[in-house]
Amino acid sequence: MIGVPTRQNNYTRRYTKMKFQRRMLAALLTIAPIFPATSANAQYPDKPIKIIVPFTAGGFSDNVARLIAKGLEERLGASTVVENKPGAGGNLGASLAARAPADGYTLFLANVASNAINPNIYKNLEIDPGKAFAPVSLVVKTPNVVAVNNDVAARSVAELIDLAKTNPGKLNFGTPGSGTSGHLTGEMFKAQAGIDLAHIPYKGTPQALSDLFGGRVQLTFDNVTTLAPQANAGRLRALAVTSSTRSPLLPNVPTLKESGLADFEATSWAGIVVPTGTPSDIVTTLNRAINAVIETPAFKAAMNGGEVTPLSPSEFGSFISDDRKRWGDAATAINLKLD
Repeated sequence: MIGVPTRQNNYTRRYTKMKFQRRMLAALLTIAPIFPATSANAQYPDKPIKIIVPFTAGGFSDNVARLIAKGLEERLGASTVVENKPGAGGNLGASLAARAPADGYTLFLANVASNAINPNIYKNLEIDPGKAFAPVSLVVKTPNVVAVNNDVAARSVAELIDLAKTNPGKLNFGTPGSGTSGHLTGEMFKAQAGIDLAHIPYKGTPQALSDLFGGRVQLTFDNVTTLAPQANAGRLRALAVTSSTRSPLLPNVPTLKESGLADFEATSWAGIVVPTGTPSDIVTTLNRAINAVIETPAFKAAMNGGEVTPLSPSEFGSFISDDRKRWGDAATAINLKLD
């Protein structure tokens, strides 16, 4: 009968419909690559960014972070603020940053203490910085200086070593405290030079310098940004810097490598890391923006002689790993452990 569907007609219609759907799907798959996939983070950043600094406001690390924040605002268009979270030698700020969401909106100003030295010397850290953070970019490196009181007879590293060997254990070196980069630099120096020096820890750099000027300690190891002005003013004698190249702040002062300790290199540094798990495209965006900031003449001038060193995230990761081992070896040599 006309107008009454048969079983054969139903089968034919279903087959034709399925065939049409398959053709449409094939066509869509063919043209899909024309339209690039949209990243879930394509709008990053769309809210304020914060940089946690594990030290008080007004210091060198704080200055670095605020310059980075200003540069990120200009390049990424998002408000960027600095939060100072001092305490526990940098460990408090590191713990707070590590627990933040891994979304690119919390950055941490990593440094030689919190990310390289402290994991080797503190018994009960809340986090392991090597696992808790993903590297973004190294920002700046600064060497320490080997400096002596003006009354010390040594006028070179070689003469200082000879003096120490002639008077084992009688020369004292003051530092801003146990476990600081100055302390461990001194221990590295002792080990490589084969000498015995007595460590005198202070509560900070001002106290250590006061006793150095007064002759109660004979030498110190501290950052070039701190000691260069004192050396240039004639208040102490700088014998060497601990970096691989000379510092522009003390251009006439040789490196320890030049002074006979061929394998010696120890620097303080600051860089940016983010909580582990932050999407790789956000890490790449931050790396490019930060490297652009630190390459500017204004930023380099503000670093007061520090070596501006842009790196890729993987390069910075290797740098931190190598530096952690270097300081760890120094701490292990003297069995240094802090609560």
